[in-house]
Amino acid sequence: MVTSAVALFAKRGFEATRMTDIASHAQVPVGTVYQHFADKDALLGAIVQSYRACRMQEIHDLCTSAEARAASPAELVRLHLDIVFSAFTCDAGLLRLIERMRLENSAVHREQSGANETVAGLIADRLIEKLPGRDPVQLRRQVFYLHSIIRGAVVWSVLPTGGELGAGLQVTDNSFAQEALLMSLRYLALEEQPT
Repeated sequence: MVTSAVALFAKRGFEATRMTDIASHAQVPVGTVYQHFADKDALLGAIVQSYRACRMQEIHDLCTSAEARAASPAELVRLHLDIVFSAFTCDAGLLRLIERMRLENSAVHREQSGANETVAGLIADRLIEKLPGRDPVQLRRQVFYLHSIIRGAVVWSVLPTGGELGAGLQVTDNSFAQEALLMSLRYLALEEQPT
């Protein structure tokens, strides 16, 4: 049911999808859907919470892994951008829906803002360890700004259902990610690494 709901919400939009559509897509009686979820909002809330919890655990594990702790500062920046770009490449439909919800629902906005701070904080923690000569407060702020700016550009690239129409802002375009990496390395005054 949840997989069907995600697919339909991403394809048709939340408002246009009915509980009967979800039941039909999942090949279960509509009563089965209502046994698990009081209504469509409850179903969507469960999907978003489950996705966020799973994704945040994955990110935490990545950022605290032995590989992340051994990575160079430039590799950490690449990891950070991989986290952002991979989410919007693999989960664009659900994330598009979450971002649209964020515009209208202050609780969703607060939760997503908190998740963004957590991700930026995990990367900043690793960079602070690797760059002991840098001001940790400034470095943390710079990582947060980078996260906000680049994630914002990535969100904009997938927010329209068909994706951004302009050249260079396709989340699946490697040059978009490469330019974001170069911009990030320059902003953080880190040595550029060849790809």
